Amino acid sequence: MKKYLFVIFFSVSSCFSQEQFGLLQSNYLPSITTLYNPSTVLDSKTWLDIHIVGIGSYLNNNFVSLKNNSFYSIYKTDGANISEDDLDYNSNRRNIQAYNRSFVNVLSATWSQGDFGAGLFFNARSFTHARGIPEFVGNFIENGVPNYTEQHNIDYKLKNVYASSIAFGEVQASFAYTFYKKQRNMMMAGISIKKFFSGAGGALNLYNFEFNVNSDTLTSVFNLQADAMATTNPEFYVKAGIGFDLGFTYQKMLSDCSSYKPNSKKNGCRQQFYKYSLSAALIDLGSIKFAPNSVQFAGYDFDLYDWFNYANTEVDEDDPTNLFENQESDINSGTVKKTDRIVLPRALHLSGDYNVWASRFFISGSLFQSIPISRSKFGVRRANSLAVSARFEMKWFEVSVPISLYEYYRPQLGLSLRLYCLTIGTDKLLHIFGKSDLYGGDIYFHLNVPIFYNPKCKQRMKSGTNYDPGRIKNKRKCEAYSS
Repeated sequence: MKKYLFVIFFSVSSCFSQEQFGLLQSNYLPSITTLYNPSTVLDSKTWLDIHIVGIGSYLNNNFVSLKNNSFYSIYKTDGANISEDDLDYNSNRRNIQAYNRSFVNVLSATWSQGDFGAGLFFNARSFTHARGIPEFVGNFIENGVPNYTEQHNIDYKLKNVYASSIAFGEVQASFAYTFYKKQRNMMMAGISIKKFFSGAGGALNLYNFEFNVNSDTLTSVFNLQADAMATTNPEFYVKAGIGFDLGFTYQKMLSDCSSYKPNSKKNGCRQQFYKYSLSAALIDLGSIKFAPNSVQFAGYDFDLYDWFNYANTEVDEDDPTNLFENQESDINSGTVKKTDRIVLPRALHLSGDYNVWASRFFISGSLFQSIPISRSKFGVRRANSLAVSARFEMKWFEVSVPISLYEYYRPQLGLSLRLYCLTIGTDKLLHIFGKSDLYGGDIYFHLNVPIFYNPKCKQRMKSGTNYDPGRIKNKRKCEAYSS
């Protein structure tokens, strides 16, 4: 059974990224960068970016791993050689956690011209997280509660354990405007408005759980305070709510940008680059609401219960939240008031990008800081992360190598490659081919059709006007690269 669950756990990840760190600062992929900061659609070096499809998934945990393996070897053998002996449990973790993010983007587009930019996106996303699980629970998971007698007859206390999962679709409209241009300073702001369509979800807020496993048949529950919800009959719900992203970008340009009109025939259709760029965004503000008839909820707050034959307790598939229904006088009341909603994994996203050489080679940094969710709400927590990337980019080719820290402590090496319309990448490169202890996996790809130039700019170029969409090649244009 452990082998079966583990193969499912990793197969979901391997066939579908944390935050796609290799793409976050790209000047040629606005259909990706706008999803993380709506203001980045402005001054894109792609006038119209038609995104056909994108698929990705990121999975990580700090508890169970597959010893000395790679995703290539798993794929090559279809997992046939995996046994329970290959699983390694890290029982020394004080805070066991797991995180998964998956997405599908289809038939989306962004447009940028002059001081305005816009985008339209059709996405399906899912998030799962669990955190706050202490070491002794990990030992029970590894060895089984009835059989692990070393932890019997000990008083335990679980506090502030949270887990949740959501799957939903969304239609996103993004708008951005350049509101300040003076000398070499350029400032932009953007907003994304998202209409949600919920699918499935579940959540557990465990505030306090005091118990003692007396034997393989009896557990004494001293106190339980918890709220739980689940969509036992998931359905596509169109009244799932609205969410927002807010973004800001500042660019220090290489030359005076007072009259700069990106991707426009005005001012000669010329392009300018920045010396450095700084941006900030609040992403995934809002919550997902589920169909009322599909939600089951339980609020628990009771003391002193002897749980006999706990190992043989069957969970009701139609309502898994009612495990202790007979012990609760008012199961429909709890700390969480809006029991049919799950808060999105909202976060603060900060980033910077520095033009090192000839507007081709860049060094960038990104930070994602999760915004806390009140204990009176169900919510998904986004994984904290920090990354530094080196990037070489041109119209037809781009390569980026990000080094990131998952939850600020676990290092990861990634790679992203773009060849015209096809992009493929990962934030966990070493796990694909190199053998190591696999705690997770990640891969993403995108297929898009970039139209780099406004057709009117092409006409001006053909007619011999002063226009060069790439690097500035003559003395007249060298002022755009002066510091």
